[in-house]
Amino acid sequence: MQQNEREEFIFDLAIHKVKKLSNAGVFAMAVDQMCSLLANESEDRLIEIAPANLYKQDKEKHTKAKGF
Repeated sequence: MQQNEREEFIFDLAIHKVKKLSNAGVFAMAVDQMCSLLANESEDRLIEIAPANLYKQDKEKHTKAKGF
């Protein structure tokens, strides 16, 4: 099998496998792939691209228990 035939076969096989997944399975695979991509970024870059509600640099330490 030549390289371009191998790549096309892998692509076709991937499509076949993904079509058999549930929506939850596709979502889980997408999250896993995104985690792999983001793992290669620096901490500064992650902070830069993250929405403000996901990361706060000056997190307050809780001195009192929250709740009841």
